[in-house]
Amino acid sequence: MSTDQSESSARTPGAHAFGLLREALPDFGWLKRADLRRELFSGGAGALLVIPQAITFAYLTGVPPEFGLYCAIFVGFIASLLGSSVLVGGPNTAVSILIGMTVIPFAGRGSPLFIEFVFALSLLVGLIQLLIWLLRGANLFRYFSPAAIVGIKVGVGVLLIASGVEGALGMSPFFTYFAYEKFYLAVAAWHDSANLCAVATSAATILSGLLLRKHWPRAYVILALLIGSLVGMGIYGVLGPVNSQLELLGHLRMAALPLTVPTLAPPQLLFLEHTFFSALAIAVLGLAQTLVIARDLKATVDPNVDLHKETFAQGVANALAPFFSTFAGSGSFNRTSVALEMGARTPLSGLIAALAVLLIAWALEPVLTYLPMPAIAGVMVLVGIGMMQNNDFRLLRSRVEAAVFTMTFLAVFFLGLEVGIFVAVLVSIGFLVASISKVGLSISRQGEEERIAITGNLFYASLDRLAKHLRGSPRQHTVLDLSKVAYCDAAARGTIEKIKTEREQQGGRLEIVEP
Repeated sequence: MSTDQSESSARTPGAHAFGLLREALPDFGWLKRADLRRELFSGGAGALLVIPQAITFAYLTGVPPEFGLYCAIFVGFIASLLGSSVLVGGPNTAVSILIGMTVIPFAGRGSPLFIEFVFALSLLVGLIQLLIWLLRGANLFRYFSPAAIVGIKVGVGVLLIASGVEGALGMSPFFTYFAYEKFYLAVAAWHDSANLCAVATSAATILSGLLLRKHWPRAYVILALLIGSLVGMGIYGVLGPVNSQLELLGHLRMAALPLTVPTLAPPQLLFLEHTFFSALAIAVLGLAQTLVIARDLKATVDPNVDLHKETFAQGVANALAPFFSTFAGSGSFNRTSVALEMGARTPLSGLIAALAVLLIAWALEPVLTYLPMPAIAGVMVLVGIGMMQNNDFRLLRSRVEAAVFTMTFLAVFFLGLEVGIFVAVLVSIGFLVASISKVGLSISRQGEEERIAITGNLFYASLDRLAKHLRGSPRQHTVLDLSKVAYCDAAARGTIEKIKTEREQQGGRLEIVEP
């Protein structure tokens, strides 16, 4: 080994360690391009949106409602502080459901032991995500097809609309997992179960939002929520709670700094041993949702978004979650969408949103008590419509991109978000492999001599067509031009050499032109 090579190898570990340190430390370079007014406005809107969602996610997890708010505050704040983009983190539907499903066989829902297991599981989820960061697992998402991302975003838009159906119609929650089931149950139960007061409230929210969006694109969500809330509170005040049957947000109890230390005694360690693969699935799913959002932001908003830094930020946020009396979360499609709609472009929006949740839930508790849930549901529908309308469908002009979009969207809609992301990864990688496996053969003749110019990559998966052609004329004199081949693996080179030997044995000739 030469001296230069030795020095390069010696520098590599240090450079790698420096790169990891840079990803791990907060980077406030985005402050120079932050629009404070828009970031404040966006953070406030995100806080209003996440409060009822966080309470719902806490219920899905099986813990007290304030734990969901703590997730929105602390997990969201840490993820934004250590992140590199406008991506907003916090409680998540799929992650909350999976945590609850993992813990419920081992402890009674809501019991002290149940909460301890939730904390231990969240800690393990965060540590697994940090291990994925060290292994550079975010690189997988660099190959995510833009058409697959559009399919996920449109699918999530439909899921958000489905999530708001019960509240918008004033119906009892539908205990279903798939979006299409909610739409079916809503249509089937419309005449018997719909609350017209709730419908009027949500309709006022949705219609005002759609009308205001064109003229007030940065503020229409908050304005729609305000109008819907005024309509709902007016109906509630005139008809009363019995006749209107409107569901309100209700009373909240929170601590300013709910510090705790997760218990890791033998029962908790035994629980983690039995649920390790469930924790791995939750970690991968939550991180997948975070990185899909980050990948989309990198492609459409800010090319400087660092996927590795976002991986680290989410891992640290989830690992620290139990120390703040809460559970693991992930990046949020709808809250990130709201932040973008209102002009936010930096992590400042997420930091403000986290602090605003604490201030709003603490200082404005009497007002929030009367916030109509159908208005919140209407906002969810508005955000879902926005996610569907804001996608660049020009990406789907080719049949391959349309196929990727269709498969991803249908998987999200019919099988759920986690399956949809898994399908998107497989489809993206599958079409990537298929595209790089294409080999161009330009065949020409000069008298008895055949000349083949190759373009593309020659490797074990792309060699069949060329090998079949060469073996079809064993006595031919062929010049194989590899000067434009970007990559040729050992298997392809071995096959070509074997065919060359076969040609010589049968009186033919294969001449190879190297780059």
